[in-house]
Amino acid sequence: MLQLLFFTSAFWMILSCHPPLDKEHTHDLLEVIALPKELNECSGMIQLDKNSFVALNDGGNKPILYAFDLTPDHETRKIKIDSVENNDWEDLTKDEDYIYIGDTGNNGGTRQNLMIYKVRKSDMMRQDEVVPEKIKFRYEGQTKFNDSNRHNFDCEAIVSVGDSLFLFTKNRGDLMTDVYGIPKIPGSYLARKLKSFDAQGLITGADYRSDHSKSELVLIGYNEKGHQYHPFLIHFTNFSGTDFFGGLSERITIDQQLQSESVFFNGDHKVYISNEENKNEKGYVYEVSL
Repeated sequence: MLQLLFFTSAFWMILSCHPPLDKEHTHDLLEVIALPKELNECSGMIQLDKNSFVALNDGGNKPILYAFDLTPDHETRKIKIDSVENNDWEDLTKDEDYIYIGDTGNNGGTRQNLMIYKVRKSDMMRQDEVVPEKIKFRYEGQTKFNDSNRHNFDCEAIVSVGDSLFLFTKNRGDLMTDVYGIPKIPGSYLARKLKSFDAQGLITGADYRSDHSKSELVLIGYNEKGHQYHPFLIHFTNFSGTDFFGGLSERITIDQQLQSESVFFNGDHKVYISNEENKNEKGYVYEVSL
């Protein structure tokens, strides 16, 4: 039975508004390194520590995480996530003790088995096969599950904050992004819609960080024009708590055609992004200044 998810009053104060962008810029990419050959459809990546990274491939591939470093001769270690399938893995996020795998891709809007897998970091670092805990969810407001390319219930971007996971949707219907929240505790949940933002494109990845002085959120996405992908970042700052869209926002257009799928902070004023390999573009890690 679905557990009805209740949030604190602070969450309810941030419901459903569509704040505008504050700034817009265009930036170039700095190529860092080619992705390991195993990651030909890299859809999500996180940084575990200064020299250690974990990534996953998109849906239809094996249920495997890939651990590696960003050196030219990097060795790649495979960690099988046991007893599950990669229906449509899309993003990774983490906290101090766990990694969360988002099996949240929902291209046609038909899925009724949306899932986030929870894996203990210490198990993953010691073992080549791990059994995950499961966090099941469905979206508040989704009542139809017929195949459509104009719906707002796909998700490729997840962040971890406190005791909750926050999902940012990839809206083919209105090109906005909606943020939903669910607990990190294994179970089945109704994900409540908290707020919306006019992304003006398709959101495909996210990262969050916070210290005593500030919190930041970055979203990555792209616009499709014909068979070309035009990537962008949206950087959110000066917000309070998990009111991600309540502060300042800056849109950074990337001056290169890439199917951009993942993003994470690296340093004070930069992020790393990655792209899916295709016939015209190999998979790389790139640096972008904020």
